[in-house]
Formats: sequence, C-alpha cells, structure tokens
Amino acid sequence: MSSLKILVVDDSLSMRLVVKQLLINIGHEVIGEASNGLEALKIYMELKPDVVMLDLVMPKFDGKKTLKKLLQVDEAAQVVICSSLGSEGDIEHCLRGGAKFYLQKPYEAEGIRIALNSLSETVE
Repeated sequence: MSSLKILVVDDSLSMRLVVKQLLINIGHEVIGEASNGLEALKIYMELKPDVVMLDLVMPKFDGKKTLKKLLQVDEAAQVVICSSLGSEGDIEHCLRGGAKFYLQKPYEAEGIRIALNSLSETVE
C-alpha cells in the first residue's frame, strides 16, 4: 500500500485531530484540513489530495453538497464520506453521488485502513 495524501474535512477540530492521528499512524500524510465545504473546495483546488475524508454534517456546505462540487471540479476525486448520522438514505445518496466509501463514526482504524488500501490501488 502506498502512502496517500489526504484532506480531512470536519467542522469539529477534535474530530479532525483524531482522524489526522489515525491516518498518520497507518502511514498516510494529512496535507490539509478544512472545517467546512467551502474551505474544502478551496484547499482541494490548491493541494490536489489523493483522498478527501469528508464529514456529512457541516456548516456552509454540507457533505452532500461538497461531494457534488468536488466531483464537478474533478470527476476523479476520491471521496470518503464520514458521519455519525448514517441513515440508509444518506449512505445510498452519497455512494450513488460518487463517494467511494461511507465510514461510520466513531471510526475504527481497520475500516479506514481497508477503505484507503482499496483507494491506494486506484491512485497513480
């Protein structure tokens, strides 16, 4: 598995810190953080990460809207939706909308590892 460059998007600073540490511990690089969808789009355009870890519930642009916008600017964007509010409708909507994975909070390291291992095969 190759190391991925990841953008972490979550309105909770504490959650971003937890995810960042988890990603570093499994061998990936967090190249940016955003607290809302608007910031995420700007940072994505600047840094071109391999993967975006995207919270579903956020101010300004929620995860669904951000996913749609990311895929409009880069149809090859690799987005992993992360949420504690995983209704079947939300999960289905996000996966049909182009998300590669939907991870439930609280995170399990193994779930993140499996998702990112799969994505690392499609990146580069």
